Parts: sequence; structure tokens; C-alpha cells
Amino acid sequence: MIDSNLLDSSVWISYLFEGENIKEIETEKPTLLSVLSLFEIKTRLTKKQVEPQKIKEKLEFIKKRAILIDTNTSIAEKASEIAIKHNIPAIDSLIYATAILNKAKLITLDNDFRGLPDAIVL
Repeated sequence: MIDSNLLDSSVWISYLFEGENIKEIETEKPTLLSVLSLFEIKTRLTKKQVEPQKIKEKLEFIKKRAILIDTNTSIAEKASEIAIKHNIPAIDSLIYATAILNKAKLITLDNDFRGLPDAIVL
């Protein structure tokens, strides 16, 4: 994907709970999402004791707004290199590798990505 953004779970969670980052969510630009971020979002909603029906509705909304990207061997291998080089956690490395291999900018609120090429920390 050219000229697209991959939104980290932190951006979606901020949008869902505080109504922030509207510009990143409600855009015409293609928006990507790692399936790992979907895992993180559902986990956070469940821990916050959001009603199961509301969780389902929020996840459906996300799936309609974003192109989901599955993790594969190319992403896993690239993520391994990233984790070692930048000393960032496994899931973060997998999400960042997903953005890189899909030629997307990573948009996040997570400081673990600060200073990385094509990562924009809001």
C-alpha cells in the first residue's frame, strides 16, 4: 500500500474511550490494522468490562474502517530483526514490521516507536 497508515491499537483505544484521534480514524486515506492490534483492542475492552455486545459492535466498526493485515512469516522474520536492532517488545516489533512491509506509516501513541523511520508518535 502506498500513502497509507497503519494505526496502532493505542490510537484506536484512545478513539474508542476518549473520542480522540478522530482525524486518524475518520480519513479517506487507506487505514491498515494488524490483527495483533485487534487482539490488543479486544483485550483492553474486555479488561475495562465493556459489555460483550458493545465489544462486538466496536470491533465490527474497526473492521469496517480498516484493512486487516494477518501476521505471516515475512512479518515474523522482519519483526525479529527489528526487536533486536531497536530493543522493542515482540508484539510492537510485529506491528511495526507489518507497517514497513506494507509500505505504510505507523501511527501510534506508544513511545516505544519514537525515533523509528515511518513511525509517527502522536
